[in-house]
Amino acid sequence: MRQILVNHAKSRLSEKRGHGLAHVSLDDVEPAVHEEAAEIVALHEALEALHAVDPRKSMLVEMRYFGGLSIEETAEAMGVSVRTVNRDWRLARSWLIREMNRESS
Repeated sequence: MRQILVNHAKSRLSEKRGHGLAHVSLDDVEPAVHEEAAEIVALHEALEALHAVDPRKSMLVEMRYFGGLSIEETAEAMGVSVRTVNRDWRLARSWLIREMNRESS
């Protein structure tokens, strides 16, 4: 699921001249779509960096964010306790926020 979203976001960021789509006035374009795609790509890059440091936390983020699993479902799938998932989730989110802020600076 993560790769599908990342590929879609990269595609939206790299589209040029509409790929045969109808021309639209700039007044109708929503800048938020571009920002959302950029955020997904930034998250992907930050997750790649997290994976190099801590593969378990990276997998946990993928399950929670891209897979939509609950804390309990993630704990069961990973074979760890709910407490471990909560702790790792907090650490991973903090790490990713810091990494994404570093990239945007």
